[in-house]
Amino acid sequence: MTQSINAFLRGTVLAAAALLSACAAQPPVERAVAVTQAELLSGARLGVAANARPSTAALTAVNDDMREFLRQHVPSGLGPTRTIELILQAILDDGLQLRYDNFRTLTAQEAFYSREGNCMSFTNLFVALAREAGVKVHYQEVEIPPSWTAEGDTWRYNLHINALVKLPGAEQVVDFNLGDYDPGLHRRVLSDEEALVRYHNNMGVHWMTEDEGQRAFLHFREALSLRPRTAHVWTNLGTLYRRAGDLAAAESSYLRAVDLADDAAANSNLARLYAQLGEQALSDWYRNRVQLFRQQNPYYLLHLAREAYASADYPAAQRLLQRAIRKQPDEHEFYRLLGLTDLQQGDLRAAADHFTAALAHADAEAGARYRHKLELLAGQ
Repeated sequence: MTQSINAFLRGTVLAAAALLSACAAQPPVERAVAVTQAELLSGARLGVAANARPSTAALTAVNDDMREFLRQHVPSGLGPTRTIELILQAILDDGLQLRYDNFRTLTAQEAFYSREGNCMSFTNLFVALAREAGVKVHYQEVEIPPSWTAEGDTWRYNLHINALVKLPGAEQVVDFNLGDYDPGLHRRVLSDEEALVRYHNNMGVHWMTEDEGQRAFLHFREALSLRPRTAHVWTNLGTLYRRAGDLAAAESSYLRAVDLADDAAANSNLARLYAQLGEQALSDWYRNRVQLFRQQNPYYLLHLAREAYASADYPAAQRLLQRAIRKQPDEHEFYRLLGLTDLQQGDLRAAADHFTAALAHADAEAGARYRHKLELLAGQ
């Protein structure tokens, strides 16, 4: 049995991850890898010393101030359920009143003193305090459905971090999220080392957006030293090299990501890179590959269906949603929009069926909305 506690505010790990594998094929031109993996990670191309390291990150280290905070807010001898309730109350209301900032990835101690951070920062702090209080808790990664820009040209695929508490005979999810935790999303337990990889990836993205290329590189290299087969970190490293004007290193990093996991973002970046290099045949091939990813992804079909619905092309929206449901039949949002499409076409029975299906797959908050829609339909 898995229960959930929804603390507040949702954050995302700034990472692009592989989506679906398109049909296997070779690009029209064989490109030799111009820069070796060892050279990509040496730092020499960015002026970084080979032995340089980022500052040490102890994600869940607890100090005396944090122990005193626990003593003040969480009496000893309580069961694990009451203990985590009091820890959350102390973090969010009574004591720290943490402020959410999606761009701040902090260790537990940093979040404790600064009283801000993103979902990973809050999770680091909760995990640290819960473990100090004797509760068994792990990091958990949740795949948030990807979203596309208005132009439909690029997507962000987010990995959300929360905590999974082990209770006698049950599990409890602690999610710093404004909405209800959706148990239908794919999730998996992370080791502390895997969580540290995500931390360094986040920090690399942070320093890259601050135009601190050398600091960003140190974090990406640290992440890859821990888990060298993490495709989305290679993609981000490629973007760092591209920003630095080193297109050969960028290409090699993106190709590494594609080789490891057929990373969708890496394919998209390669299409842009080859267009910049004047390699139009390669650019078109990777752009077509990205389109294959999209057409196979149910959330891209949802994106197209929303566009069709907004333009009153209800038959097209209906076809797209039916395709999305065949690919992922447990997503309530697909049924919800299909029900609205049925209403626009005057098919009340089909609308009721689809809102009922949405209710069957929904969390508590969304389920209440679907029940209301069904009550309105029943009154017609």
